[in-house]
Amino acid sequence: MSKKIKILIAGQTGMVGSAIKKQLKKKFYIIDYKRNFLDFTNQEKVFKWFKNNKPHVVINAAGKVGGVLDNSLNKDEYLYENLMIGLNLANAALKFNAKQFINIGSACIYPKKKFRTIHEKHLLTSELEPTNEGYALSKISVLKYCEYIKRKFNKNFITLMPSNLYGLGDNFDLRKSHVIPALVKKCYNAKKKNFKSFEVWGNGKSKRQFLHADDLAKIIEKLILKKTNFFFANVAGKDFVSIKNLSKLIKEIMNYKGKIMYNKSYPNGAPERKLSDQTLRKFGWSPKITLKVGLKKYIENFVSSQIKF
Repeated sequence: MSKKIKILIAGQTGMVGSAIKKQLKKKFYIIDYKRNFLDFTNQEKVFKWFKNNKPHVVINAAGKVGGVLDNSLNKDEYLYENLMIGLNLANAALKFNAKQFINIGSACIYPKKKFRTIHEKHLLTSELEPTNEGYALSKISVLKYCEYIKRKFNKNFITLMPSNLYGLGDNFDLRKSHVIPALVKKCYNAKKKNFKSFEVWGNGKSKRQFLHADDLAKIIEKLILKKTNFFFANVAGKDFVSIKNLSKLIKEIMNYKGKIMYNKSYPNGAPERKLSDQTLRKFGWSPKITLKVGLKKYIENFVSSQIKF
């Protein structure tokens, strides 16, 4: 391992990409690029960039991401943008002979059907959750493209499917954010403005695993330039909790004394999504950051960026 290994982290300014960059830059040379001049949905621009820079490792952490409402309202955008980004990057990595391509997928690619624990073998065994179908289809397509390349050319192309991610640099736009940043911002606003309650979309019964972006970054570092016998693998979070209990934990950490109100007119998403992480445990990896510890730092960082209480 050395700085001679050149790595492209697509999406390196986002929450996931920045966590990966922070973890890898100590050992590897990270190729910076100007986002305004490199549109990953444009194949011609991507090919030109790869020809000039020739990265050894490509990590796809780029894409359009958002919460359940934005996903359900803009399925076309989620499908198109994420599909183009993933296929262009994987195709360029193949064409310009990158040594490894690590594709970041999502746990939402699995069927809506309830499983006690979701294993990789459950992919494509039933229909998808309708609210994020566009996003899921794009991620499945890129995953399968990487699998076909690995099978046909014996290339080191793999996909990782993390459970629900959170971390520094998260998106707090309530129209597009995931559940944790949305709840943190709502609770913060309620406390700041002395509201008697804050709103949670859905009935609060859906259960999710939550994974800190720093834990994801550590397994990526562990996998750099290692040959694997799997095509894709789950990256499971340490905690599996209901949205109701997540809301209570955020309320407790923020010391908010009001109530939590559930708006059942909004969709819940899949009822449960708990991933098996047995594939990656063979590499000696397991998540280290508990939700309570991770959320405390996460909330402290968010509050420090706002006007103090």
